Amino acid sequence: MPVTEIKINFKDSDKPLDLKCGEVIKKCPAIARAIEADNANWETEDTIVDAPIDIPFPQKSGEFLFSHILKYIKPAEDSWDTKPEDFPEANAMDLDELKSIIELANFLECTDFMHCIGFVIAKKVEVLSIEEIAAYFGVECKPEANFFDEADGWVHPPKEIFEGNN
Repeated sequence: MPVTEIKINFKDSDKPLDLKCGEVIKKCPAIARAIEADNANWETEDTIVDAPIDIPFPQKSGEFLFSHILKYIKPAEDSWDTKPEDFPEANAMDLDELKSIIELANFLECTDFMHCIGFVIAKKVEVLSIEEIAAYFGVECKPEANFFDEADGWVHPPKEIFEGNN
C-alpha cells in the first residue's frame, strides 16, 4: 500500500496535524482533490505533500472527524433501527461541539459522515423547545400566527412565510 502524507493546519493550532491514512483521505473529497492537484496518482504511488492545507476549524473537530470517519456508517434512510448510541462518541458530545464537527464535515464534503453527525444532532434537538432549536440553528423564531386569509374565499399564505432570512 502506498504511503500518503499531508499536513493539516487548523485555525487554533500552531502545530500541523499529519494525516497519513489514505482511506481517511478518500472519505474527505476536498482533501483528496487538494492532493490530486499535484499528485494525480496519490492512491497508487507514495505521496508526501509538502504544502500544508489550511482548515478554518478547530483541531479538536478535525481530530474527531479523522478518528471516526471510517467507522461511522450513514444510517439507512428507510431504517428505524438507528439510535444515537450507534455513534457513542458523537452522542457523548454537546450540541456546540457537534455543530463544529458537522460544519467541518460539510467543508470537507464528507457527506456520509455528515449524515451520521446530523442524525445525532437531530436526536438531541428533538427534546428541545422550538425557541431553543431556533437559537441553536441561528434562525428567528416567529410566533404562531394565522397564515390563511379566508376572507376572499381562497386560502393564500402571506408572502412573509416564503421570504427567508437569507
